[in-house]
Amino acid sequence: MAKHMQDQILAAVRGVLIQAGTIAGDQVRIEGVDLVAAAKTPALEIEAGEETVELLSNGRNGQRTQQRNFRIEVHCLVASNGDYRAQASELLAQLEEALNGPSLTHVDVLVPERIRLLGSRPEHDGRGNQIVYRLRSVWLCRYITTEGAPRVPVSSSP
Repeated sequence: MAKHMQDQILAAVRGVLIQAGTIAGDQVRIEGVDLVAAAKTPALEIEAGEETVELLSNGRNGQRTQQRNFRIEVHCLVASNGDYRAQASELLAQLEEALNGPSLTHVDVLVPERIRLLGSRPEHDGRGNQIVYRLRSVWLCRYITTEGAPRVPVSSSP
């Protein structure tokens, strides 16, 4: 059985980022509760955000069509060192190139209007002995489903 579209999108973003060969390599995870060890940075962490739902039409056979606006965050994590800002910025640039480059990806199949960067924000994250610099980016994933069918995208926009 297919997963909810949110989980499909998160997994697709992860796959694209690993395949892109960023400086994070395969250190790309979806929503961990444990801190990323400084030794495992640079790394990318993908986090689900808010989703809003808007009805577009009554659809076919009384099944309404929904437009869903799903926000995700991708955190660029680097260990504290002399060039943490430059390294995090390079990782963000590579992330943007992977998700919004000229080539279509599996994410584009799920998100027909293409995933879109909304903004970014640096955060200094020091917890105990571990210091990690985080550059947080927020992305919008707009997709269409039929009401009551959150596992399958509508194949074409209304």
